[in-house]
Amino acid sequence: MAELLMAEKTKSNSKKAKKSSDTAVKNETAENGADKNGAGKKSTRMTSVAFVESPLQFLSALESHEPTEDLLIRARASAKGMTSFLDAFDPAWLPTNVRLERDGAKPGLLRKTAFDRIYLGDTCSGQVHKSLALAYLERRMPEVVILDDGLATYSAIEILTAKRGPLVRPRQKLKASRTVMAAHVADRLRHLATVGKLRWHTALPVAKPLRKAFLKSGGEITRHRFEHLQTLPTGGSHPRDNPVIGSSLAADGLIDAFAYRAWVDDIIETHGSITYYPHRRETEEFLADLGRDKRVRIKNLGLPIELRLINLPPDSTIRSLPSTAAVSLAVLNPDVTIDVTEIPAKWWTGASPDSLRKSLNAQSVKADDDS
Repeated sequence: MAELLMAEKTKSNSKKAKKSSDTAVKNETAENGADKNGAGKKSTRMTSVAFVESPLQFLSALESHEPTEDLLIRARASAKGMTSFLDAFDPAWLPTNVRLERDGAKPGLLRKTAFDRIYLGDTCSGQVHKSLALAYLERRMPEVVILDDGLATYSAIEILTAKRGPLVRPRQKLKASRTVMAAHVADRLRHLATVGKLRWHTALPVAKPLRKAFLKSGGEITRHRFEHLQTLPTGGSHPRDNPVIGSSLAADGLIDAFAYRAWVDDIIETHGSITYYPHRRETEEFLADLGRDKRVRIKNLGLPIELRLINLPPDSTIRSLPSTAAVSLAVLNPDVTIDVTEIPAKWWTGASPDSLRKSLNAQSVKADDDS
């Protein structure tokens, strides 16, 4: 990281003389133009960019967009599940003044455009860290808004409320250079909080201790209820579909795969045929085996479940393990029963820290915890 930043600084210094001259010419031109036009009025529209690497982050960016804002969403198409999602997403569903590009975070974009605001979907992304570190090496960062990134968002917020420490995902191990960069970006974001330029825009319930810690650091929390998402013509589902939300916990090696499959089988035996909505990280082998059961309908359509299970009838029941999807669907369907099964201790494989296990089982699909 140090070598990378020094190299970038050297390149920057070599351009300073020319840049100063160019700036003077530009300023003179701008002043003359203002005199000629007799206007010189500053635009009230904001220019923003969102870096997203998952469908939920993408949807959160749409919910964060403001009417007076020109927003460019840079989606990392190479991230798992993103290409199929972007292919299935109808561009007509984008709000007015929102554009979509499939290029992800790049420092060059941030260098050449003076954005008023940056939305971050994955605050622990190496691509995002590199872009921010290089583009703002000798510049002030604009306002940064953190978007929901599943339950990992809680971990990121906890890191930012601490006095020090790199932005790293749970169970993630980084090389020394990446750790330095992750710590550098974390410190920059912590500083933004102290000057009122760091915000978390969320649909997730926020426990009182975490909320107090983030607000005390100077951060701001704003909320949404997927207002834009609920206007989209993506349809709902019939309660007889008996929807079950797939989990990535077994695919990620965090819980026992046989125990997870037994949980799904028990739902089928108890409640009859199901419609299974796979998580994007579930394996083809698992889904193929599950699909051999004629009582299972696997609905893998590319679009995230938040776009599929909207406006369900009040007598519907959605079954799930603890997940962000369960929380999101509770917001989207306030009159629907969200049946979340707490993960038994014997299911865990030991690959996850105790803090992750506790936080998962502690998740509520209800409003903020004020206790």
